[in-house]
Amino acid sequence: MKRSLVREYAFMFLFQIEIQPENVDEQMKNFLANYPVSDRQMDFFETRINGVISEKKVLDNILEPFLVKWTLDRLPKVDLTILRLAIYEMKYMEDIPNNVAISEAVRLAKTYSGDDSRSYINAILGNIDREILKESKSE
Repeated sequence: MKRSLVREYAFMFLFQIEIQPENVDEQMKNFLANYPVSDRQMDFFETRINGVISEKKVLDNILEPFLVKWTLDRLPKVDLTILRLAIYEMKYMEDIPNNVAISEAVRLAKTYSGDDSRSYINAILGNIDREILKESKSE
């Protein structure tokens, strides 16, 4: 199973609980019954799910200054979920290059969102990437 598919499953589950946040454990069980993740890839999947859930406020604080003419509340939930997942990978997953996280986010947007969203997501993540790189180089 490719990482890109596991990442897509993580996105799908995160979006699902964004819409319906109750009974996350039960939802996870049902989700994995329909979209099985191999034992070898389960850590990759769970790291993203648990990380985005636990760091949601941090991720939103990183994202919010880069939203142009949008607020977190107005952003489509699909786009918000894609952005949170990508920002999580960019900030916390050292083994994932930022350009890979951005490319995967754009791929998800291409599949699950509109053309405008794809461009917007790419621009936001590119700006965040430059800001993160600038901060890390100045430390």
